[in-house]
Amino acid sequence: MNTLHLTYAVEVARCGSITRAAEKLYMAQPNLSKALHELEEQMGFAIFRRTSRGVTPTPRGQEFLDCARGLLAQLRSMERLSARSDDAMQRFSLSMAGAGYLRQAMARWTASLDPSAPLDVSVREGGDLDAVQDVAEGLALLGVARYAATEEDAFFALLRQQSLESQPLAAFEALATFSAASPLAQQDSVSRDELRSLTALSPAPLPAGEGEAPRRLCLRGQLNCLELLSGMPEAFLWAPPEPDETLRRYGLVQRRCAQGGPRFCDALVFPRGHGFSQLEQRFIALAQESAGG
Repeated sequence: MNTLHLTYAVEVARCGSITRAAEKLYMAQPNLSKALHELEEQMGFAIFRRTSRGVTPTPRGQEFLDCARGLLAQLRSMERLSARSDDAMQRFSLSMAGAGYLRQAMARWTASLDPSAPLDVSVREGGDLDAVQDVAEGLALLGVARYAATEEDAFFALLRQQSLESQPLAAFEALATFSAASPLAQQDSVSRDELRSLTALSPAPLPAGEGEAPRRLCLRGQLNCLELLSGMPEAFLWAPPEPDETLRRYGLVQRRCAQGGPRFCDALVFPRGHGFSQLEQRFIALAQESAGG
């Protein structure tokens, strides 16, 4: 079986469109369609259901895609092993949701690295669930994903679908975060009614029950929510408790909501059967310490 065809199928599933996937893969759409047809003929069943709105996996196609993602992740792991020319290399790859305690832990972790040893470190900060996809596709060996406490079942179903494991890292009640220039900044606490008068920023769709604000702005990609918020006194963001240093840097304040804020959980995400390296164990310990502090 051509592993390149597996990559094509996974990208089509991610995009939900053969045309968009072809653009991401830098190939002609007819060539991608032909490759998919060849793969489906080889498997003996339809992997995708084609409609005028795009493509969706068939039930058997979904099983195939789950296996394909796992296989591609294992191949990337083997490639990393074969590329090792120095056992002393300090290797670490992480995809994480944005949080002050994680940035704080990362700063302490990098300060603990051996300055005389070779270094190969990759760290990405993305949306709440980006780490799940990154780890599933072998782009990172360790992830920190965030999910709403009300959506715990859906989160663990997603991990099972991607053949990933997890362990809890932190849990918190989100605080209303806004610019120091906001009219609510001088109050000790805020109410839900007061927050509804502001634009709600979010790095991902808001959890069920948190989308009452008539004005919502969902931020994707590498946009810095805190930096954007600092210049929008008419907006707010549900965020984990941030270090005082971070709040001062961006000119922000955080306040508890009188009715309580949404609850979130951060979880370590990793491939099934993954054994933590010493560098990973050190980062995890620092993250837990920062979260507890």
